[in-house]
Amino acid sequence: MSLAGMLAVVLTTYLVLLAFPQVLIPRSVRAGVVHLYYDDSPSAQINRLAVDVDWRLRGSDFYDSLQVYRVFFVRKQGLYTLYCRLAMVTPLAQGFALSLFGNSFVSETRLNALGRQTGGYPKYGIWEGDPAHTIAHEIGHLYLTNRIGRSRWENLPHWKQEGLPEYIANIAVMREDTLATLKGRVRVLRDDWLWGAGSRWDRTHYEAGLLVEFLLDVQGYSLEQVICANVTKDETLAALIEWCENIASGE
Repeated sequence: MSLAGMLAVVLTTYLVLLAFPQVLIPRSVRAGVVHLYYDDSPSAQINRLAVDVDWRLRGSDFYDSLQVYRVFFVRKQGLYTLYCRLAMVTPLAQGFALSLFGNSFVSETRLNALGRQTGGYPKYGIWEGDPAHTIAHEIGHLYLTNRIGRSRWENLPHWKQEGLPEYIANIAVMREDTLATLKGRVRVLRDDWLWGAGSRWDRTHYEAGLLVEFLLDVQGYSLEQVICANVTKDETLAALIEWCENIASGE
């Protein structure tokens, strides 16, 4: 085979594996808009997970019943690492989304490791180790990329790119959690002792989720208003803290 032929085979294999991961991860279960593929034996846990993710998505205003999202929940870390290498993503990531192909991947091994590292705290943090949270977060990336277009999405600042999926992943659960007030979670964010030096990335996501939640649920912004360039992180954080202080002064 010529060099050109070999390169064509390699490229074709690369594209097939990324576009159709079900070649290696064939088992699946469907719940609402969630098509969850997995690389282990069928179980009630997998079925519940798909239902939980769909319920989380339904709880946000961004739910699209006409769209189906493919998620590959990978339990074998070696297989997950293969897809990370193909997508040029670090295997240390607990999940990632490929908007070009409409697929997302989540590692059970990494989720469990992060859950042990953080003890599941803070609740609703991206490192809490909850698979439904992470899967819904990655689907949020796919949904928003489809909604506003890849070019606009890629030009958003990091806090909006991560805060919007965090909102989508958690808002349904938080609305049912009477202890998870926005004001209370802002206190968690501002408590340096709780986070530690190794949690910068987790804290960044946590803050981003709070900022987007404040804009959407308190300020009443639309998605288009949130992604507008003149809505900045510093101004939004200052407004959020002032809002919390006004609530405290009125108690």
